[in-house]
Amino acid sequence: MYRLPYFDPVRFLVVDPMHCLFLGIAKWIVTRLWIEEEKLTSQDLSLMQNRAAKIQVSADIGRIPKKISLGEGFSGFTADQWKSFMLIYATSITWDLLREPDRRILANFVRACNILVCRIVSIDSLEEAHQCLVELVKDIEKTYGPKKITPNLHLCLHLCECSLDYGPLYAFWCFPMERMNGLLGNN
Repeated sequence: MYRLPYFDPVRFLVVDPMHCLFLGIAKWIVTRLWIEEEKLTSQDLSLMQNRAAKIQVSADIGRIPKKISLGEGFSGFTADQWKSFMLIYATSITWDLLREPDRRILANFVRACNILVCRIVSIDSLEEAHQCLVELVKDIEKTYGPKKITPNLHLCLHLCECSLDYGPLYAFWCFPMERMNGLLGNN
């Protein structure tokens, strides 16, 4: 099959942005880098929860549940909640709690995600998103060491290629399927 000129198993593999970006990298940055490495304390999580509660967003976006300060932090966040947290809340409620290297990590990740979740994406903006993701990976490696580089960090570097091949990320991410699974599971 590899000899078939129209079959390219590497090119035809699509990285799911929902699992890669939000359930993967966003969750990993907050829980593994910041909470487990004690960059954020339980008092910081309580402060973040209070700050998040004061932010009013439109009803169609959804709310961050009151789970930021529960348990070890961010207990049971769904992919949609991680997406909302990173795109809306993270920068404003955590910025002053983080040191400069972690601020760069957050800024690059949030900027890349803001570009990639748009319904209309230009090639120039995809290049900017890719550059932000490259800087994110470099900052993580520089700050935390090469052993912290995970497969999701590698896979995120292919999201822009996937977008060029298959369209904006919302066209092929797994949010609709996960919502349907949730509805079916509740019945």
